[in-house]
Amino acid sequence: MKWLFFSLVLVNVALYLWATGHPQSGGELAQAAQSQVNARSMLLLGERDAVAAGGGECMRIGPFLTQSTFADASRVLADMGLNHTRTAVSARKLKTWRVYLDVPADASALEALRSGLEEKGIEFYQFEDGGASYLSVGLFSQPSDARDYVARLAEQGVEATYRPELRTLGPLRWVELVSEPDRYAREQLEAAQWGDAMARVTRFPCQA
Repeated sequence: MKWLFFSLVLVNVALYLWATGHPQSGGELAQAAQSQVNARSMLLLGERDAVAAGGGECMRIGPFLTQSTFADASRVLADMGLNHTRTAVSARKLKTWRVYLDVPADASALEALRSGLEEKGIEFYQFEDGGASYLSVGLFSQPSDARDYVARLAEQGVEATYRPELRTLGPLRWVELVSEPDRYAREQLEAAQWGDAMARVTRFPCQA
């Protein structure tokens, strides 16, 4: 059943990226996951029921974006004398549709365009691709949603277009305790700084 947990995490990260259109650099992906992935909602239904029933709670920590923070977390658990396992989910490809505007060559025209978008409450960011500059205003999971958004922008006097893009999610990594830690260890783990904005502690029922 662990595959379902990891799939849910990837889906949540993907949904955030679709909704916001932020570029997928390491830091921004970390920020996305930090704000979007709710540890309790990521528990399987059976796990939530077991936690509610007062069963023993183990912990999984992650996801970690980098191998170095993943290794550091393992060393922290080893130094605390806590037995743990290591899990990684391979990189996944995700097809999305980006809505964007061409960046004018004239600096004053660009400033006017940016000001107009801000006045209309349209979020955007500038990115480079193939030597050209664009303003991204949205990222969607379905071409129909991107097409509808382009039509809504046109009603506001904003001429945009959309295109398909293939994005990569992951790899993502977790460490998982194999038995329930004592109260002192739990407090230490909850307070730990894992060096990765994505990483957080998730509690789940220990295996019998």
